[in-house]
Amino acid sequence: MEAAIVPVRVKRLLIAGFLLTVPTLVFWTGVAYSVLTRQHSWVDAMLAGSKLNHILLVAVLPFISFVLAVISRFLLRQLAIQRNLWHKETAEMKASQSLINWNVILFSVMIISLINN
Repeated sequence: MEAAIVPVRVKRLLIAGFLLTVPTLVFWTGVAYSVLTRQHSWVDAMLAGSKLNHILLVAVLPFISFVLAVISRFLLRQLAIQRNLWHKETAEMKASQSLINWNVILFSVMIISLINN
């Protein structure tokens, strides 16, 4: 019953936010693999197009995902206040918070990468 209360658009925002982090995860996994094995061909292939690919993978996609997570968190909080459930942590609120936390980790990795370069 509780899942039917949450609007479909909030669920779509959360799913879109998680899907936007997949390319970034693949990129950072490739970077970790290339550092461990000293074979940089996989990362070079991902970045072959231009510097725009690197900016898109490292900064833009996690930022858009973060914005979607914050918007969905705001909408879920407003819905909880309307239904007088503000004191309960729903599964969607947990998913939104985990997406926010995950994006903060991705931002941290990006900043560490910028410092190391």
